[in-house]
Amino acid sequence: MNNLARKPETHAPQLEYGRVILVDGGVVVETSLGELEAQKAVSCLVSPEVGDSVLISVDARGVVWILSVLSRAEAGPTSIEIEGDVTLRSKNGSLTFAADEELNCISSRAALHSDEVEISAGKVSLTSRMFSSNVERVKKVAGNVDEISREFTRRVVNYFRFTKEHEDCQAESRRQLVDETLTVQSKNTMIVSEEHVKIDGELIHMG
Repeated sequence: MNNLARKPETHAPQLEYGRVILVDGGVVVETSLGELEAQKAVSCLVSPEVGDSVLISVDARGVVWILSVLSRAEAGPTSIEIEGDVTLRSKNGSLTFAADEELNCISSRAALHSDEVEISAGKVSLTSRMFSSNVERVKKVAGNVDEISREFTRRVVNYFRFTKEHEDCQAESRRQLVDETLTVQSKNTMIVSEEHVKIDGELIHMG
C-alpha cells in the first residue's frame, strides 16, 4: 500500500511586462516571449486598450492573464468593465461617488431604495415620457412655481386652497359643477358681463 502523498502538479507563473497591440474580441500582448493572446483577470477592472502597458502572468501551460493596466498610451476616458452582476457594498461605513465635473448614470432601469433621500442642487431638469408618483404626504415650499401643461387633471377627496392675497383665473371658458351646495361668501361681489347673465332655479332668494 502506497501511503505517500502525491505532490500536486503546479504551474508556477512568471510575471512579464507587455504592450497591448490588438483588442478585437481577445487581447494580444507583445512581450519578450513574443506575441501572446491574453485574457483579463477579474481583478483587472480597467479595460486594456491598444498601446497600453500591462502586467501579465504566464504559466507553464501557456495561460496568459492581464493582471493590471500600468499606463495608458493616450490620455482619454478610462473604461471599467466587469462581467455579470456586480454589488458594491460599504460595511459599517458610507459610500461616496465624487466627480469634479459630471456624474452620469446610464441604465435601462434604475432603482433607489432608501429610508431618507436628500437632494441639494442649484438646478434640476427632468425629461420623461411618463411620470408617476405614489406618496403618503407631500410638502412643497417654493418661491415661485410655473407649470405649463397641455392638459391637467386632479382628483381628490377633499381639496383646500388658501390664498393670502390676490388670486386670478383667466380662461376662454369655465364651468363649475357642484352636486349639492355652492357657497360664495365675500365682503363685496361683482359680476360683470358684456351680454347675458342668467340665473335659473326653483327658488331664488336675493337680499
